[in-house]
Amino acid sequence: MQNTNMSRRSFLGLAGAAGAVVAGLGLAGCSSGDDADEAGSAASIDKITMVWLPNESAAEFDAGREEFGRVLSEYAGVEVELMTTTDYNVAIEAIASGEAQMANLGAEGYIQAQQKNENVHSLFTTADTNGTLDNAKYYSRIAVPADELADYEDAESPTGYSIANIKGKRMSFVSQTSTSGFKVPCNAIMEAFPEDVTSTDDLAQPGFFSEVLFGNSHPGSCVNLLQGDADVAAFDDIDVDMYLKVPEGERDEVNQPGNVYGVADGAEQPFDRVQGAEFGIIQSTPVLNGPIVYNAEVLPEDVKNKILEGMTSEDVANNEQLFAPEGAEDTGCIWSKEDTSGFIAVEDEWYDPIRELA
Repeated sequence: MQNTNMSRRSFLGLAGAAGAVVAGLGLAGCSSGDDADEAGSAASIDKITMVWLPNESAAEFDAGREEFGRVLSEYAGVEVELMTTTDYNVAIEAIASGEAQMANLGAEGYIQAQQKNENVHSLFTTADTNGTLDNAKYYSRIAVPADELADYEDAESPTGYSIANIKGKRMSFVSQTSTSGFKVPCNAIMEAFPEDVTSTDDLAQPGFFSEVLFGNSHPGSCVNLLQGDADVAAFDDIDVDMYLKVPEGERDEVNQPGNVYGVADGAEQPFDRVQGAEFGIIQSTPVLNGPIVYNAEVLPEDVKNKILEGMTSEDVANNEQLFAPEGAEDTGCIWSKEDTSGFIAVEDEWYDPIRELA
């Protein structure tokens, strides 16, 4: 891994304040020999490294990440080091290899990490606003410039729009490990063009599309579209809407095809260079909220249990430095009470629908 792909910051929990702070990565204080062969049963752990995807690694979320690290450290009783990244693959490799004990991933990233190491498991995710998993979702969008929206109108489509005209266009995805920025839109394209596309590999390189770009984050993919480098782009709602003028209405309504979004006045980087630009949605698909995951080889079971109990508590759900109150702006929070009531435990099989995508 290159240093340009990640940065680190550490927090020391109250319960671990008297313990030694370890400079290196991984476990310290673990027994050797036969005892060390038992995955997740280390006698002690001095530090938890928590890795973040590029979207949540952005500077505007510094305060939210730091509060997460502080709270996680408090419940785990040990130091927490936060690792930010600019590449999805860095985050996936960190948790799969055991360099990190925990990670914030999308559903597809989680599945890929688990394929690399079966000891990677889901721990908790963000609940819906009712505190359940029933509507714990966000949206994957396929979008085009607003002034070209009419080219994708389709009277025979239930939504009034279709992706029938995207073949041969310049396409921007987020990353090949992104759920909503690659896997879900690719699945939709494969279903719409079964004779032209047989796998996601066909869409990751020029062929079906005249050019394929990767924004490496959802804002990056959206900006590729808005600055004219791509004709079509895939990205989600939760990682870009804070930069945009969002149409009025319920979340399900404003994510419907035909809706137009513009860049908000004074939007921060990278949207500062596309002020006044607009896009329209031509396809929108609900996606399961991504999990916070752990690697059982390097996170002891008792520590994992303390983390799960603490992070899914009402105290955490009511922490306004983690979950921004409804209507609040520029809080630095990663999550908002407009979308979720807090964290909820999630089992591995909940992500089977993502595994079953083409």
